[in-house]
Amino acid sequence: MSTRFIILIALYILVLAACEDPNPYLEALQQRPWKSVHRYVEVRPGAFLFYWLYYADGTKTDAATKPLIIWIQGGPGNAASGIGNFCELGPFNKDMTPRNHTWVKGRNVLLIDHPVGTGFSYAVNKSLYVTSDKDAAKDLLRFTKAFFKIHKEFTNTPTYIIGQSYGGKITARLGYFLHMAIKRKHLKMNFKGIGIGGGWIDTKESNIQQPRFLYDMGIIDIRTYKTVTKIAKNISNLINTRHFFTANQLDNIMFTAIIEDTEQNINLENVNQPSYDAALQKLNHDMNAFVKPTLNVNQSINWVHLSFDAYYSLINSFVVPGIKFLEILLNNTNLKVVVYNGNLDAVTPLCGASNWVHNLKWHGAEQFMNAKRLPIRGEWNGFYKTFGT
Repeated sequence: MSTRFIILIALYILVLAACEDPNPYLEALQQRPWKSVHRYVEVRPGAFLFYWLYYADGTKTDAATKPLIIWIQGGPGNAASGIGNFCELGPFNKDMTPRNHTWVKGRNVLLIDHPVGTGFSYAVNKSLYVTSDKDAAKDLLRFTKAFFKIHKEFTNTPTYIIGQSYGGKITARLGYFLHMAIKRKHLKMNFKGIGIGGGWIDTKESNIQQPRFLYDMGIIDIRTYKTVTKIAKNISNLINTRHFFTANQLDNIMFTAIIEDTEQNINLENVNQPSYDAALQKLNHDMNAFVKPTLNVNQSINWVHLSFDAYYSLINSFVVPGIKFLEILLNNTNLKVVVYNGNLDAVTPLCGASNWVHNLKWHGAEQFMNAKRLPIRGEWNGFYKTFGT
């Protein structure tokens, strides 16, 4: 009797083990071991930002001799630990297979789930969520100070802040805060420059250009084009008079009109591709089922690619422009400033990005305007122009 009982228990355990899902993230790490570190930083009492640092080329050896990129995701409320990491630039793809082209080859990449309440970041109370771009950038300033105290080996490492979409707007303000902190000797780091990708930074210009871009690409019809063009002009006037709350309400109305005309099956960041909602839902599952237990982070957090609580806490800042901080950096620092934009992005259309870049008020504006445009790497699939050192 006892022997059969022992055999039965053993078989039951084997059946349970066989039913467990394999962990593709662990399998990816076995296929490509990549050194990284993650932890929380308390930026305010009860408010914690999560970061994930990938060491260059997968090893901690000599990592500090290679550049450090601090990545700020957009949204606001999109989680860098998942989207930036597995969908864009980390060592593994969203299906957890090794990525061939990754930013972490030759560079250290620091991913921050920002603002508080995004991804693995959290607050003990939602009243601690930030409600302005200024407060969001201040949290990142506090985080950066803490990071370089924890990782002193990177103090002299050339460091660049790169922000995407709404993260680009925060990056410009953060760049100013970091510059001032270094100047006042409140922070020691080798800050070299910023990058803004598809930046939601001149909100007026992006809104104005959205209707024409979508119409020219055949995404919306003439009726919707005329409707949203009128709305975009009203948004522009409201931004000019600093009526940001009303401007944001109209921005939501314009967005709804566009989505309704496209039957909600549009990828506004690449209009040639279908909506990637299904892929993001799978990412939500994989981050909770495979990545979270592997990292052993706060298990009570339900990771989502977009935190609507964090998003709506910043709703009154959504259409507030961030251009002035970019102009301050260009005129008063030696920091490198890089702006890049895709030609299929409907949120920040390329024509709008080109307009606001060439309208920046800085000492090199005329020289930059007259600089020759060159193909990227000699190929005609993209162009760049530059001025300064």
